[in-house]
Amino acid sequence: MMNHSEQDALWGFDPEEEGGKVGRDHPETSKLAAKQVKSGSQKAQILVLLNSCSWATGYTLSEGVFNGAGRSISPNQTCTRLQELREDGLVERIMDSVTDKPMEQTTTPGNTGHLHRLTSRGLMVARILEDSK
Repeated sequence: MMNHSEQDALWGFDPEEEGGKVGRDHPETSKLAAKQVKSGSQKAQILVLLNSCSWATGYTLSEGVFNGAGRSISPNQTCTRLQELREDGLVERIMDSVTDKPMEQTTTPGNTGHLHRLTSRGLMVARILEDSK
């Protein structure tokens, strides 16, 4: 069994981590909420979900990522976790080989979202997370 510092080094995040990103222009209530979110467990959920499919948008993933109260998180929150996972090198956007721009999929009428997939490191971490269930 790995200790927390070994997990952090391998995975790039602590699954028990609290706190998330929030924009400077967001209200104080959003900043307080961001400090309390279980971002680590949400990241872990996203990695496991992405491992069960080839690719997904933040919108699609949001339906399977749950907060501490057992409710699915918003697509906006999911996209924030995806950004953090991209920064950690665990997730990447799928790029179009012709345009070299992120590939998109329709999410709701008139809206699209970028397609994401696991990196090789993200795949390894997702498998470890699944095995530890």
